[in-house]
Amino acid sequence: MAHHRYLTLPEAAAEMGLSIAYLEMLEREGMIAVKRTLDDVAVISSADLERARVSALLTEELEVNLAGAEVILRMRDDMIAMQRQFDEILSDLVDTLKRGLAAPPAEER
Repeated sequence: MAHHRYLTLPEAAAEMGLSIAYLEMLEREGMIAVKRTLDDVAVISSADLERARVSALLTEELEVNLAGAEVILRMRDDMIAMQRQFDEILSDLVDTLKRGLAAPPAEER
């Protein structure tokens, strides 16, 4: 699993040029997860911040409505997951082929 860094909402908003209100609205809509630290500071992962950036691009620049942006984000998540699965399968296949090539030839019967 990828390791994410977390930013406070003000840091995240400043980094992406988004408003805190926009991030909070995405959280209410269930499009991103905002977590709370033990001392109750709202933080967002780098992955969710990227989702917020894509959502802002879709809604503000491409004029997609929020429901459409949510569908597109879900499809994007699915494509990323499929790419990871494909990469794992390809890696396993390469490992298997390398082991097969390194193995001594089988004895003829």
